[in-house]
Order: sequence, then structure tokens, then C-alpha cells
Amino acid sequence: MLEAIIASIGYAGGVVADKIILSRHKVPIGRFAPLLFIWLAVITAIFMPLWGRIDYEQFLSYKYIAVFIGLILVAVTWNIYYYRGIQREEIHEFELIMMMSPLITIAFAEIFLPSERSWPAFIAAIIASVALISTRFRRHHLRISKTTWQTILAMILMSGESILIKNMLSIMSPVTLYFLRTAIIAIVFLIMYRPKLLQMPKTAYGLIIISAIAGVVQMVLKFYGFQNLGVVETTMILILGPFLVYFFSASYFREKLYKRDIFAAAVVVGCILYVTFR
Repeated sequence: MLEAIIASIGYAGGVVADKIILSRHKVPIGRFAPLLFIWLAVITAIFMPLWGRIDYEQFLSYKYIAVFIGLILVAVTWNIYYYRGIQREEIHEFELIMMMSPLITIAFAEIFLPSERSWPAFIAAIIASVALISTRFRRHHLRISKTTWQTILAMILMSGESILIKNMLSIMSPVTLYFLRTAIIAIVFLIMYRPKLLQMPKTAYGLIIISAIAGVVQMVLKFYGFQNLGVVETTMILILGPFLVYFFSASYFREKLYKRDIFAAAVVVGCILYVTFR
């Protein structure tokens, strides 16, 4: 459980750093994303000699090659939409959408991971989803922009990737999987954007390194949680990250918090706590 709690703190630190880089320093995503993933791969590579492990015979089978390629395609897509959301959405609204990720992940686990099926968790996810979606209605109309739809798609793909990650962890360690994932995504982004990596403020460059460190902490420990606790329990604990970011935005970014948003967040967290401690 400790790894999931630390991962949630790493998530909160990463989102705040990313928001500052993309919104305040106005670093283009095409320059930010490749550099971030280069640093994610470099930092993770440091731990490969100690904790890297892979079953090459199984990895080279058709099944796991297909799963891994699917994982990379999903990860590339959701990361693009995810960072667009951070850049353009107010951070508390971005986090409200991201708060649905644990619930969608649990729904996917109900379908694709029979060993983790739990009807109470599924019902709690529906209740929390309705509460969260209701926050998008203001003044009798649905406030969903093009960026919001992209953020929702990122959240769904991110949730689906968890199932693919769980499958890959049966043949390789979390450190190995995360290193391969980030290194390949870095190459894809370099080819896609062809960025001039050093053309940004020095402060932004330092924040990208901080974001990368937080990202490695969050994701590697999240992978260990999937491996040791299972997808459902780890995902439930990780809601602490969006919850911290949601309220931090009110003080640091001076964003307005609506009462219905706070109520929805409380319902979501309450449902997650119910399933976790049940």
C-alpha cells in the first residue's frame, strides 16, 4: 500500500510542475513531451541494473508483442491529449475529469480481469461517475469544449492502459516495463515533433527534470502496486493524487472552486474509501 500512497504524491507533484511549464512558461507540447520522456527513460535506466528483469522467451511471443504494441499506441495517444488538457483546462476542472480514471479503470478490471471482479466496487464507481459528470452542468447546459472531450478520451485510454500493463507485468519487472515504454515513446515523439529541445526558459527546463523524477516515482511504484496489490486496490489509493492537486489549485493557481465541484469530489473520494476499506 505504501508504494501506491507515494505514487499518488508523485502524481500531484508532476501535474503541478507540468501545469507551470505548459501554461505559465508556455512551452509547446511538441517541445515539452519529447524532452520529458527522454528524462523519464534516462532516470529509469539508472535502476535497470538493480531491478530490471524480463522473460525474453515469453516477451517475443505473438501474444505479448501484440499487447506491448497496443500499450505503446495507447500511451502515445493519451499522453498527447493529456498534456493538451493540462495546458488548456483550468487545473481543478482537469483533475475532476482525471478523478474518473480510477472508476473507469475499475470498470475495465471488472470486464478484463476476472480475479479482481467486485460488484460493490462497480456500483460505487457508477455513483461516483454520476456525481462527477453532474459537475459539468452549469446554468442548464453542458460545458464541454473540444479540449474537454480530448481530456476525457485521454482519461479513458489511460484507464485501459492499466489492463495492458497488468498483463505485461507477468513477464517483466515494473522498472523494465516503464523503461521500455518511456524510451519508445520518447523516440516516437522525437520523430513526430522534431523539436528544438533547448529553446525554452532555464526554469522550465529544470521543472521538466523535476516532473520526470515525480513521473518515475509515480509510475514505477504504480506498476509495483499493480503487481503486488492488484489493479483495483492500487487504483483506489491513487485517487489521493488528483484529490491533492484539486485543492492545491485553489491556493496556488487562484482558480475558483465551485461548491458542486467540492461536493462531487467528496462523493468520489467517499466511494473510493468505501471500496478500499470494505
